[in-house]
Parts: sequence; C-alpha cells; structure tokens
Amino acid sequence: MISIKKWEFSNQKKIIVYNVPQRIAIDFVKSNTYHFIGDSDLTIDGLLQNFHLKPGRISLMLTKRDTSSLFLQNNFVRFYGKRILMINSAIDYTPLTKKITVDYIIISKNPKLFISNLAKVFECGVYIFDASNPLWKIEKWKKDCEELHLRFHSVPEQGAFITDL
Repeated sequence: MISIKKWEFSNQKKIIVYNVPQRIAIDFVKSNTYHFIGDSDLTIDGLLQNFHLKPGRISLMLTKRDTSSLFLQNNFVRFYGKRILMINSAIDYTPLTKKITVDYIIISKNPKLFISNLAKVFECGVYIFDASNPLWKIEKWKKDCEELHLRFHSVPEQGAFITDL
C-alpha cells in the first residue's frame, strides 16, 4: 500500500491556490517538488507557512522547492500544457478579433478590473479569486461570472483550488 502511494505521489502534477487570508500563495506541483509563487513572507519558515502551506505539502509528500520547471513570462504561466494568467494589478486589455485561450485566470490583490472586459479578450476555463481579495469584490466578480455563464472558484468561500493535471 505504501509503495502504491509513493508511486501515485511520484507521478502527481497539480496546481494549488491556497486559502491564505490577504496573501497570494500558489504551488505548482510535480512529483515531490513544488514551485511557489506568492508573497515573500510565506517563503520564510514561521507561523504563516507552518499553518497554511506545510500541512498540504506534507500530505502530498512535497519535499523539494523547485525554481526552474515553470515557464513564467509577464503575467502568463505555462505548466504542463496549462496556460494560466495571473492578474494582481489593474489592467486594461483591448478586445481582439480572436480571443486568447487560457485555462485559468487567477485574480489577486484586489485589482480594478471588470470580468466582462476580461471575457472579451480571454477564453478562460475557470476564473479563480484568491484570498488576497476582499469578499465584497469577489461577490461582484461572481455575479458578473454568473451573468456571463463563466466558471469560477472563490478560494475564501470554497477553500483552496486544487486541480490535477
């Protein structure tokens, strides 16, 4: 049984957006390694990391921090065929004749934006609102997503966003 579990963990590929209040915390997981993107105070051993990140990393047998396996350019991340747009500041995209396809849009740090404007530029699988955004703003974005029939995940309300790749 232990061997089966070790084999499963050695083949895992995941994206995890943690529920850490008022902070950005994302792990890109491959096998027993993780690439962390988030607020710098979460990279230091301490209460925040021990309470919010370490339990998940221990349960997934993540033992090594990796800084090289992720393709990151501007706000775009590519990880095992998935395209992720990370937005943490106000943006203004001009609508295009052909939409840009992304698998996930992660919205952090309470940026001034409108989901309807994003939907004109991006064809997105899931909008993810992390715990660094205020709940009132997430509620507004959720209503916009519902009106436009877009899939979304609110990390503060639904818990960490975890997807297997």
